[in-house]
Amino acid sequence: MTTQFAFYFDSRACSGCKTCQVACKDRHNLPTGVLWRRVYEVSGGSWTQMGSAWLPGVFAYHLSLSCNHCENPACLQGCPSRAIS
Repeated sequence: MTTQFAFYFDSRACSGCKTCQVACKDRHNLPTGVLWRRVYEVSGGSWTQMGSAWLPGVFAYHLSLSCNHCENPACLQGCPSRAIS
């Protein structure tokens, strides 16, 4: 039976820098177009005008998805904000 690993990801700490993605790609020497870890940005909302002012009703956050295969993952070691543990 193979071992399945897991990560805890804190989206509040993630800046979306994709260092985890690059570290994984470098460690495993993955070819162009192949990503085992993916970082997505989710954003939306709108701006509302009140007189001469604009009020933001916007949001943005990042989501980092992993393969969960590595025993000693480069993505975890590469994260500068410690969003992955």
